[in-house]
Amino acid sequence: MTSRRARALFAATLACLPIGCGAEAPERARNVILISLDTLRPDYLSCYGHARATSPAIDALAARGVRFMDASSSAPWTLPAHTTMFTGLYPSQHGVKDYAHRLAAEATTLAEVLGANDFQTFAVINTWNIANPSFEIFQGFAPADVHYVKETRPTPGGGQVLENTGREVAETASELVRARATGRPFFLFAHFYDAHTDFTPAPDYRRRFVAPYSGALDGTTGQLYGLRAAGERLGPADLRFLHEMYEAEIRQLDDVLAGFFAFLEEQGLTDETLIVLTSDHGEEFQEHGGLLHGRTQYQELLRVPLILAGPGLPRGAVVAQPVGLIDLMPTILAHLGLPQPAALDGLDLAATWKGSALPERALFGEADHNNVVDGKQVSDIKRMVRFRSETLHFDRHTARAQLFDLTQDPGEQRDLAASAPERVRALQERLARFALGARAGEKSNAKASAK
Repeated sequence: MTSRRARALFAATLACLPIGCGAEAPERARNVILISLDTLRPDYLSCYGHARATSPAIDALAARGVRFMDASSSAPWTLPAHTTMFTGLYPSQHGVKDYAHRLAAEATTLAEVLGANDFQTFAVINTWNIANPSFEIFQGFAPADVHYVKETRPTPGGGQVLENTGREVAETASELVRARATGRPFFLFAHFYDAHTDFTPAPDYRRRFVAPYSGALDGTTGQLYGLRAAGERLGPADLRFLHEMYEAEIRQLDDVLAGFFAFLEEQGLTDETLIVLTSDHGEEFQEHGGLLHGRTQYQELLRVPLILAGPGLPRGAVVAQPVGLIDLMPTILAHLGLPQPAALDGLDLAATWKGSALPERALFGEADHNNVVDGKQVSDIKRMVRFRSETLHFDRHTARAQLFDLTQDPGEQRDLAASAPERVRALQERLARFALGARAGEKSNAKASAK
């Protein structure tokens, strides 16, 4: 059976299953908004315990929904992590581990399932790292309904600077919602790049969050890349400056979200819309010697915020069980009363906010990129497996394994591998079984390389 034929049959089957059918159906959302705040660490949000008031709008969303305290990405950078959001699959299954690969036409995305059930689907994207059409991760969206808000602007010297364009993202998303066909449900994906370097907070946010600093750092990606490549260790004042610039960026973005949430309320959409807010990965501030992201699988990169709010969800619920971005697609579909495609890696998380435990499982991190081996940049050499409270990090090039206990050491600073070889072996076996199921990715169009 051809993939087109299979997809048509799948869509026809789903079309027979309307949302909310049955007199006893539970309260369900009519619409879905998935918000991805690129490069956002949860420990920098007030509702996750951060001391400074960085996130009042996000805090308010969490207060009327479910906040997951221990959510993990599947990869430490943008492209593979977002592909996981859209497919419910690990990178080893969807194949989009790097810029050279695309999502196979046979894959089924969240947007495709919703589109088959009469949802209008539209997306606003704030980075070419996923907007590049060669990656084909926006299957299920009509090309005209995918809007790229450029994240860079040219500088007088001929370079580029990453600037904050979140307000334009929110305005574009609002225009799409306002212009929708009101008789149909909608799915909106809104991606914001503001928390990503370059750190360029507006002057008033910088004044509020950033102490006077006379050092050499400017918060630009290029400078931080150079420092990382040189292996330079930053001093306390430099690190404080980066932390505070990051806080300022987050608060500025939060104020943009406050305006967007107010728009939804004005449109009468808050009470009928499931809002899912998350991130693709975090950011390193030399907790393990690195800067930026993409190269390792430690908690500062894999732990992400995850908040769900809307009809049928409890208010102010807090879930401590470990979950992952692999769970977004099955959870959203189940909450809408829709069946999910077969063989997803994720689970429906509804049991967690109803007081039940999820089946015991391991969570994995993979698809690192831009690591340097023998003077060459390579990808997919760092792997992570988490089972219960333990994480094992394995470098396929050096064969080095590190073992951490997150209960006693949430920052993964005390390597237990030498003292617990039996636990290392058990977790390496889980990693080996996981690797056996990997699928080869499909090559992307080399002429449309990412910027």
